[in-house]
Amino acid sequence: MKKLMMAAALAVASLSANAQVYLGGGINFGTSKPAHAEGYDPESTTSIGLRPEIGYKLDDQISFGIGLGYNHSKTGDYKTDNFSIEPYLRYTFARWNNVSFFGEAGFGYTHSENNVDLDDNHTLTKDKVNTWYIGVRPGIAVDLTKNFTLLTKIGWLGYKSSKPDVDHYKASSDFGLNLSGENIQFSLLYNF
Repeated sequence: MKKLMMAAALAVASLSANAQVYLGGGINFGTSKPAHAEGYDPESTTSIGLRPEIGYKLDDQISFGIGLGYNHSKTGDYKTDNFSIEPYLRYTFARWNNVSFFGEAGFGYTHSENNVDLDDNHTLTKDKVNTWYIGVRPGIAVDLTKNFTLLTKIGWLGYKSSKPDVDHYKASSDFGLNLSGENIQFSLLYNF
């Protein structure tokens, strides 16, 4: 029994010796205005988001972490707030100099609220939506320095279910593959 406990302690110690914590994430900001006819002035949309993440590298190939997210967008009196949490497991399957190719499996949950600002400074909650998803996505990591890594995730293969927070509504569901250029995420990580 002592030998088994000693072997387990040695295995944990050797994994911990090679482990590395990283912090990072991404931000987004944008404003857009649709094309319109002369004499008509449509509302512009402004959005801002923050997605911090923390992770732990077990070795050169396997890491796990969690990302949190907040996104706010506003068009005129209509605004949307999204809060998300997404734990993941990342596996690096190929490396070339300072470039790594990985696959990431993740599970996520997002809560969205759509609100309308009324004229008398009151806010009317229009609707709430709860979404969960599970899937995989490929990515590329570039080690810029010993401590900084630029990470990009491209696309998504998985399942997603969204349900409005309303009685007698059924959830929508989606399953599929999306490798379009509109589904790219960038992050900058700091490796301790």
